[in-house]
Amino acid sequence: MACWLYQMSYPLYTHELYRAEVWEGSLVMNWSIGEATRRPTQVSLGDTVVLFYARTDAHDPGIYGWGVIASFDGEVIHFRPAPPSDYLKMAPVPEEEVSGIIDSIRGQVPMGTMWEVDEEALARIRRKIAAHVYGISL
Repeated sequence: MACWLYQMSYPLYTHELYRAEVWEGSLVMNWSIGEATRRPTQVSLGDTVVLFYARTDAHDPGIYGWGVIASFDGEVIHFRPAPPSDYLKMAPVPEEEVSGIIDSIRGQVPMGTMWEVDEEALARIRRKIAAHVYGISL
């Protein structure tokens, strides 16, 4: 099972649209991976997706949720948000708390939509979410 960082593009996906459209347990359909020349090819059913607004253009950047990929056709993903995504969309993990992790995932190419997340980075993201939402350290 892989994990993917999905960088939401503002203003294509505004904060308001995200909060209205993305609900835990609901299937979110047709999210474009953009016009990236570097498209992910190994995205599979059941993979994890972490949803993130970058500091560029977004008025409240950070991690807004995560979920499970239901399908991917090379152009769009369909995913089901998982807890605590409903909490995170109202109180995201601030970008400054995860910028080092995000920058290491995106590497030299911060412009884009989806990047594969290695196990160590995913473990760090999980710890940040747990500390932010539940006040616990893993």
